[in-house]
Amino acid sequence: MPLHRPTPARRFGAPAFNSYARSASQPLSEMNTTPLIDVLLVLLVMLIMAVPLGTHQTSVDLPPPNGEGMMHREPVALTVDASGQSYWNGSAVDAARLAQRLRAAAASNPQPVIRFQPDPAASYDASVKVIAMAGDAGIENLTFIGNERFREFGR
Repeated sequence: MPLHRPTPARRFGAPAFNSYARSASQPLSEMNTTPLIDVLLVLLVMLIMAVPLGTHQTSVDLPPPNGEGMMHREPVALTVDASGQSYWNGSAVDAARLAQRLRAAAASNPQPVIRFQPDPAASYDASVKVIAMAGDAGIENLTFIGNERFREFGR
């Protein structure tokens, strides 16, 4: 019985199909495009993220550079004491006089800043009535002064 030998995969003189064996002696002439594609994708993502930020606008009315047309008005101190009495820049006013002054302040251009500072012992009702009067008069610049005293409760 003769021994059976398997035939070799490549015979002597047959063309070589192994590209690795052929490329070992020759330089690779193809460009690797993977890093280029990665950089382009990163740039595309950055562009997509940056475009919406540039489209949003906030309009701000700035004064002219030379300062003309700006009228600086002194702020008005509006206080309420523990008895519920209202004070306009330190002088006591009743409800009718306070409403009249608030309407006059709302009609002026520009409106003055009304700095509201109720006494810590003032009733909530008296403070809310003064705030409501300012809102009814059309005051747009009402600020609260002295709130930092009430930052922590229970003292």
